[in-house]
Amino acid sequence: MTEETALADIALIRVVQPATPSSFRLVCFPDSDNSTAYYLALAELLLPTVELLVVQYPEAGEPHVHGPPDDDPHRAETAAAALADSVLRSLAGWTGHRLALFGHGSGAHLAQRVAERLERDTAAGPVTLFVSGSNAPHARVPLGPPALGCRVVALAGDHDPRTTPAGVRGWRRCTSGRFDLEVLPGAREFLDTHRREVVNIVHDQLMSLSTDPSEHAGDLRKVTTLPEDHGKGAHQ
Repeated sequence: MTEETALADIALIRVVQPATPSSFRLVCFPDSDNSTAYYLALAELLLPTVELLVVQYPEAGEPHVHGPPDDDPHRAETAAAALADSVLRSLAGWTGHRLALFGHGSGAHLAQRVAERLERDTAAGPVTLFVSGSNAPHARVPLGPPALGCRVVALAGDHDPRTTPAGVRGWRRCTSGRFDLEVLPGAREFLDTHRREVVNIVHDQLMSLSTDPSEHAGDLRKVTTLPEDHGKGAHQ
């Protein structure tokens, strides 16, 4: 069963697991070309202890995390920050469970912004940030201490032309907590072709929080090898 709530231009679709108490809420941030339908199908594979929320963006699902190529950078940054603020307000009533965020493509950058705000402005910081199919936003990686303290898990396709090995590994600089890198076969469609593997990664990461709650700052626990160069012309 699904329920929908809305605030301003942001809507949240909740996939309800009947009569089953949930331990985690997984908040999903789709890419501009990655519809919410994928995440509704994903919910069918998740354990009942993981409840799903899917963010629906304004203007026909476009995240607007980045402006058009010729857009004014300051205006694009302002718009992205405003969208993250809107998502944060929409999540205000959904922090009763431990939160994990999952962003794919440009949705990964929005998920990072929301994670930073949750840690900075609330008592409900996420336990894990999953970033999929996206290079780290190098322009926003701080020169000082990382803005995040939660675990960050990066997922990449080994032949995804949108990403580079260095770009995906760059997510480790965004957190002082644990960082894991998971590489799956395929290009940009790996999220569809390896749905079960993606779900298993989510389960393993979230369930491990119950058995191994300690998080060591700056600890890189696992890195799966990426090829030296699996794509040209990748963008942030």
